[in-house]
Amino acid sequence: MTTELETLMNRHHGEFAALQGIDGSSLLVLPKGGRLLGLVPGRTDAPLPFWTPAKAASPDHWNVGGDRTWISPELEYFMDSEGQYRVPGSLDPGNWTLESLSAEEIRLGMDGVLHHITSAMPIQFQIKKRFSLLPNPLLHNGSTASLADPSVSYAGCETTTELSLEPLGNEDHHAAAEGNGYCNLWSILQLPSDGEALIPTFGGARPLTMFADSQPETLEILPSGARIPCGGAAKFKLSFDAIASTGRFGYIRRLSEDVSTLIIRQFAVHPAGIYPDYPPGQPSYRGSCVQVFNDGGQFGKFAELEYHAPALPIWKPGHSTDRSELFYFSGPSSSIERIAERMLGMPVMERE
Repeated sequence: MTTELETLMNRHHGEFAALQGIDGSSLLVLPKGGRLLGLVPGRTDAPLPFWTPAKAASPDHWNVGGDRTWISPELEYFMDSEGQYRVPGSLDPGNWTLESLSAEEIRLGMDGVLHHITSAMPIQFQIKKRFSLLPNPLLHNGSTASLADPSVSYAGCETTTELSLEPLGNEDHHAAAEGNGYCNLWSILQLPSDGEALIPTFGGARPLTMFADSQPETLEILPSGARIPCGGAAKFKLSFDAIASTGRFGYIRRLSEDVSTLIIRQFAVHPAGIYPDYPPGQPSYRGSCVQVFNDGGQFGKFAELEYHAPALPIWKPGHSTDRSELFYFSGPSSSIERIAERMLGMPVMERE
């Protein structure tokens, strides 16, 4: 199986690892950066779901798109001592290696050191990831059997991510971090910014604004969730806490009058967990579970659907495991919209 994406990445970023299922679907993992870069349905006419930047052809460009794992809080690990934003090279691209490849799964691993800005404490971390294919859930559940339209293409992936950490530094660092220093797995899925994020919520919760040039013009808060249009010139990041989050969200795109795509992510939510990513000026905030980012066209016209796992305290050794599932559907708009409404439990965008 050779695609334009594989050729591009093989030339500039190293070889892919790939899995192929009995239904013809496949997934593509780039060990450099630890990224899932492709979910490919068995029907080859279906578009790839993720955003890939034009700069991906540059071997020095860290962001090649897809689905990646970072560590948060962002303002603790991505700001230098002078207050300038920078992506830690120890995290991205990091030193990922392909640990094993079989017919069933792909295993990656990396380790590095990060510095928690507020406490000045360094931490040693290790991340391991496992990728495997997932069968179409519409074929396994009686409640969705009627939605299994043969004209809809499908591919799915399960990702298991493990984080281990060891505190470094001296006693003063440990004392400064205790009760205030945390780190957690942060999953970031980059998508073309011409779709609509569908965020089911409990109780029609409104999001917290992490930052924004301006709010999305047609943000809709419904009793069952939020519809957040992406694209346009507004750069924003919105956050939903763990009490409001259902553990599932989606992104729908209308490619033409008759064809749409849908990607849905399933993950675990722990309402009593600590989710420490915080907006500027609110370092004690502990509720950022689900986030939607729109780049406003400033970095390449993409949107991000993000979720956080509960945090570990950094003043003692710790280990956490996170597991998520991605389901990708492509096909007739009417079928895609029915799948979205059934799996997300909320209405999708109005059809023209």
